[in-house]
Amino acid sequence: MAIEEILDLEQLEVNIYRGGVFSPESGFLQRTFGGHVAGQSLVSAVRTVDPKFQVHSLHGYFLRPGDARAPSVYLVERIRDGGSFCTRRVSAIQHGQTIFSMSASFQADQSGIEHQDAMPAAPGPDDLPGFRSGGAFDDAGFAQFAEWDVRIVPRDRVAKVAGKASQQQVWFRHRDPLPDDSVLHICALAYLSDLTLLGSAQVNHLEERKHLNIASLDHAMWFMRPFRADEWLLYDQSSPSACGGRALTQGKLFNQYGEMVAAVMQEGLTRYQRDFVPPTK
Repeated sequence: MAIEEILDLEQLEVNIYRGGVFSPESGFLQRTFGGHVAGQSLVSAVRTVDPKFQVHSLHGYFLRPGDARAPSVYLVERIRDGGSFCTRRVSAIQHGQTIFSMSASFQADQSGIEHQDAMPAAPGPDDLPGFRSGGAFDDAGFAQFAEWDVRIVPRDRVAKVAGKASQQQVWFRHRDPLPDDSVLHICALAYLSDLTLLGSAQVNHLEERKHLNIASLDHAMWFMRPFRADEWLLYDQSSPSACGGRALTQGKLFNQYGEMVAAVMQEGLTRYQRDFVPPTK
């Protein structure tokens, strides 16, 4: 399913929208992909905002597993409409229950101080194998993402930063050109930002990761500068801490010009499966 179709919602009533259904033929994905419901939630919020406002942040909580074979209905609350900022709250509903709750903030065009961290060193995407060429797209679970070119930097080529516990770098872009619609590019980034981030907490636990229950618990994003999702973006990821069956992860997104375009924070479930006895340390 194309990203434009995934993010194209049906309006049922004022402030009420419905997303389409993604039904993988293999039945591999029993749960709705977290980025799917986050992206659609953001679209529903955008639909209720004057176009002079652009989304600058979102904060969401994954409350229940989504059903990949059922549509989600999005209820939008218009929390505040101000001169510079406006706020929306969205509840994603399936089978009568809230599976995801999100707040999104929008800002009118303004100017102020400017600075950013330098883009970290990373090998270019042209030198790296993609999921498809690496064989991962042979798995039915990744068929949903075939329209994206995703390239993970091998662990031995990630420039390690002293003091960082767990690092990962990923390049990605949409394979085909997307329309010149800034909202589509932002929502597409919200969609894909959930795909690899929790992996940054697992790169130092390759044997144990096979015995983990993994799920996104919450997701926060900040959009700093304009960008295109059909041009290469570097997703520089790290996990500063994991404990108690949960892992904290963070990511910064840069375009190929070195501009930081977005930032992400996420906490995820990384709990041992019940029948697994962890190795003694």
